Amino acid sequence: MKISMLLITGILAVTGCWGGQWVHSPGRVEDIETRTVQLSRSLDSLKAATSRNETLLRAIQAQAGMRSGDQTQNLLELVDQLERMLTMRNTSSTSETPASVQVAYDEAFRQYQQGGYSVAAEGFFEVAMVNPNAEVADDALYYLALCHQSLGETHRAIEELTAVYYKYPMSDKAAAALARAAAIYSANSASSEMHRLETIILESYPTSEEARLIADRRGQ
Repeated sequence: MKISMLLITGILAVTGCWGGQWVHSPGRVEDIETRTVQLSRSLDSLKAATSRNETLLRAIQAQAGMRSGDQTQNLLELVDQLERMLTMRNTSSTSETPASVQVAYDEAFRQYQQGGYSVAAEGFFEVAMVNPNAEVADDALYYLALCHQSLGETHRAIEELTAVYYKYPMSDKAAAALARAAAIYSANSASSEMHRLETIILESYPTSEEARLIADRRGQ
């Protein structure tokens, strides 16, 4: 829908804003063509970004079994949030982790190692959501997903695993998070969703160990 609106806006800009001057200034045709090419390239970039968001939308919807109007609207709002995240991919940065946050993370990780997944999840949630710019925030979100997976809450695990990629694309946990989400889909016979996430790994993290394993399995 957003792409369609952008396309309409672009067409109006070409035919409306410049149309009145077309008859009087034939020499501006080349400039219009240049602008049209630039618009086309922008649309291609937006389509690629939206396509990945739609992948996540389908993935979450398939895993959670969401089909009602309200639930679908909630997912569409999530996609809007992810689009905003995508615009910040190259500008987002992490800050130093306050001592109190590090202590909370360490305690949550200790609980995770000991199998206290519910308690660990609370700690990881606090770190990831309250301190999203801390150095350990991406790790906290990743392990929060693992806690939910261990508790059998696979739909929440997938949401959080894919969020690691969208929110922290440069994280050393991003490829692993997508791979684990793909594995959950595989275990639940959702092969198409698994394939989509693995393709993102191959395209976004081609030198990662996860990409190598996927390529080997696919015979690429």
